[in-house]
Amino acid sequence: MDNGRHQEFLGVPAVLESAAIQQVIALARRVAASHVAVLITGETGSGKEIIARAIHHFSLRCGKPWVDINCGALPDQLMESELFGHEKGAFSGADSSKPGLFEMAHGGTLFLDEVGELDGRMQVKLLRVLDGAPYYRIGGQKKVTVDVRVVAATNQDLEHQIARGHFRSDLYHRLNQFRIRIPPLRERADDIVPLAEYFLKQHSARAVLCPDAQQALKRYPWPGNIRELRNAIAHASIASQS
Repeated sequence: MDNGRHQEFLGVPAVLESAAIQQVIALARRVAASHVAVLITGETGSGKEIIARAIHHFSLRCGKPWVDINCGALPDQLMESELFGHEKGAFSGADSSKPGLFEMAHGGTLFLDEVGELDGRMQVKLLRVLDGAPYYRIGGQKKVTVDVRVVAATNQDLEHQIARGHFRSDLYHRLNQFRIRIPPLRERADDIVPLAEYFLKQHSARAVLCPDAQQALKRYPWPGNIRELRNAIAHASIASQS
């Protein structure tokens, strides 16, 4: 499969041909062949999950489970159950046993999006599991051991969070065995117009961007990155049809 078709398969538009993003994809391919943990950094909407999926796809684990979770999407008290599972009756509402995401990802890849949102207690437990220690489901008596590759992502400066005492240094170094930074869209202006045209074609095959529109898109800083651009094109396309 050629590089463009690979990108489309992974959800990365083949129109993304800037040197910056091609370097990111090359790094994803390179690290995929190893078993090290990967930390992907980048602003919100920059495509961190897409690159994480690319790492899984290019790896020897590609036929095994892909499991993902946004670490900031659940209250702290539910995160432990979600990651590590629980037994029936372990707490109020635990009407049946449930495997955690680590068990579900056994043999494959677990993507921890916004890992900087984990509280201190969960950071300690995560570090132990990443170091190969068995764990117990909540309320469980049986040790659970898993073989999982962890890819984490964050839009935070974790080194700054470490300095403030909000993130564990040892966990950071365990996750940061290989780092990939995704540059924001404003740093790769060559991708803006091709991306906009790509999204526009999804709404109208005949639609085109006039030169003035192209220049306006290039001037805007896109703080929400690719996600904001996609939404803006969708809004403009729908509005133009009304």
